[in-house]
Amino acid sequence: MQADPADQHVATALDHLRSGRWADAAAAAQAALQLRPSQADAVHVLGIVAWRTGRLGDAAQLIGATIAMAPGYAEAHKNLGMVLQEIGQPGKAIACFRKATELQPDMAEAHFQLATLLREKGDVDAAIVIYQRVLAIDPRYAPALNDLGAVLKDRGRLAEAIAYFRRALEVFPNYVVGLINLAGALMDHGDPAAARNLYARARELAPELPDARFGYCLSFIPISYAREAEIADSRTAYERELAALEAHYAAAPAAELAAAAQVAGQHLPFYLAYQGEDDRRLQERFGALLARTMAAGYPAFAERPPMPPADPGEPIRVGMVSGFFRGHTVWKLFGGWVREMDRGRFKLHGYSTSRRQDAETARAKAAFDVFVETANSFEALAGTIRAHKLHVLLFPEIGMDQATARLAALRLAPIQAASWGHPETSGLPTIDYFLSSDLMEPQGAEALYTETLVRLPDLSIHYAPPEVTPAAPDLARLGVRATAVKYLCCQSLYKYLPRNDDVFPRIAAAVPDAQFLFIQHHAAPEVTALTQRRLDAAFAARGLEANRHVVFVPSLDGPHYAGLNVASDIYLDSLEWSGGNTTLEAVTAGLPVVTLPGRLMRGRHSAAILAMIGLEETVARDKDDYVALAVRLGRDMEWRKRVAAEVAARRERLYRDAAPVRALERLIESWVRRS
Repeated sequence: MQADPADQHVATALDHLRSGRWADAAAAAQAALQLRPSQADAVHVLGIVAWRTGRLGDAAQLIGATIAMAPGYAEAHKNLGMVLQEIGQPGKAIACFRKATELQPDMAEAHFQLATLLREKGDVDAAIVIYQRVLAIDPRYAPALNDLGAVLKDRGRLAEAIAYFRRALEVFPNYVVGLINLAGALMDHGDPAAARNLYARARELAPELPDARFGYCLSFIPISYAREAEIADSRTAYERELAALEAHYAAAPAAELAAAAQVAGQHLPFYLAYQGEDDRRLQERFGALLARTMAAGYPAFAERPPMPPADPGEPIRVGMVSGFFRGHTVWKLFGGWVREMDRGRFKLHGYSTSRRQDAETARAKAAFDVFVETANSFEALAGTIRAHKLHVLLFPEIGMDQATARLAALRLAPIQAASWGHPETSGLPTIDYFLSSDLMEPQGAEALYTETLVRLPDLSIHYAPPEVTPAAPDLARLGVRATAVKYLCCQSLYKYLPRNDDVFPRIAAAVPDAQFLFIQHHAAPEVTALTQRRLDAAFAARGLEANRHVVFVPSLDGPHYAGLNVASDIYLDSLEWSGGNTTLEAVTAGLPVVTLPGRLMRGRHSAAILAMIGLEETVARDKDDYVALAVRLGRDMEWRKRVAAEVAARRERLYRDAAPVRALERLIESWVRRS
């Protein structure tokens, strides 16, 4: 039987499509349509040619016409979804992918695209289910393995994420995105050497890829350290690789520099600040590179905009950018600025860079006059901020959230200021001021910042005590003795440096029933294990057994963490990077606080809090005094009770302090008037 000529033309068109010969494919499809105008496959080919040659509007129209001719054409529904996704119509694209999967349930690609869009929309639970459906259809679908790993990593399920990344690389060993994602997960897991090898391999496979270059450079800053000497080694190696990164992008073509802006900021020197050193010089170099990269990628936002007029009677427009508008330390500390600023004089705009939400998010949104959820794209969010013609833009932290750091590296408002949500100079030339606490900053601190340092009164914040009902944790199940003197050591484990491990066995030697309650790292068991090994060695060096004195408590929810404060006897502040919000919560629970002010602001939070309540007798002069105070509180129960009673009696002095907010209002008005 002779083949149908129209079908022959379609078959030829499809062969040309597979070979990327777009013009030939279109000609063959047109020939088919001349013979049979209702040939849906031929119209579909023309739609794909339009898509592949960048004519997205034509592509949507042609593939839509295909579906009108053949409503059950699953492949056409899938392809229309992909075109609509590129056009920027994710809602319609989702509907197309859903229809494609209904018509052809085993179409792995349609399921995958649907999961990707749901993830971008913030419906992560649904995305996880659909990624798993893709893998049930095709267990070797590398992009789904990779993306499911990325979702699980974001959820803190690090071990599972690593397993999926490894499976993706088993399928496709040179999958560069998979190499980079596995490297990032291994960094978070506490294995920087393995991560570095993967970044190096990715850099060899794709030398132009900025992810590989930035990731390799930052891999020399691990989460924590086995020995003190590793800190100096880390700084030397990081500075060397930072210089190499600077040199590469100084010589790179303009297009490569601009392309780097898409991922610049996804690798940040967050853990540098935990080494206990002055980081200004290194931060300034990284900040300059980040700002230069972002300016190349987003030239429309590279120059400082003019100060908008401030007409009499018109409120000053102040923006705040954060990825933490939820029950997070950053919002707990700086939400008071938003709630308490005079709405007659200021109009407040909030810009969220994260889709993560909790019960506190609704209250955060309501606190602003204007609140912008995460936009469809980074560029759209930057454009929205610029379009609002702000007078001042505030960043409560720079260094923890990737999108926030990228926005801060642009010029979105005439005056831009950071604060101590991440208590470290940003190093960015685009940030004008650093808003800090007068009580926290040491003398001469101006030299530690690339920004102009502003010392707001007191703690610089309007803090409200947490509204949480403590729930008693089952400490006996964790190995905490009822008779023990319980020292709460609740900071992130990477705040504890090897140089200070000796304080714990020194205290235990004088308080034989002491137990130190640390919090396990929430996602990386290796970080907990490394800390455990260090403490084992420190206790053994003094003839003591660490397992009698050290307990690692699992991560707790809010009520049980509050209960842990209540159940403890003494709050033992970490050295060189002290507690901030954790100390405020310990004081709320009435705990005596032992602290030693460091030489940098981030090591002086607790001392400032105790100064604020006028109770400084447990502020140590040096490390020996720190140990002595901890021992005395452990042994002298009457003194401990008295200090605890004083803490409880004076803690109200910390709450709802209006002085910093009034000072911030005056400061903002002076900036706008001066400009």
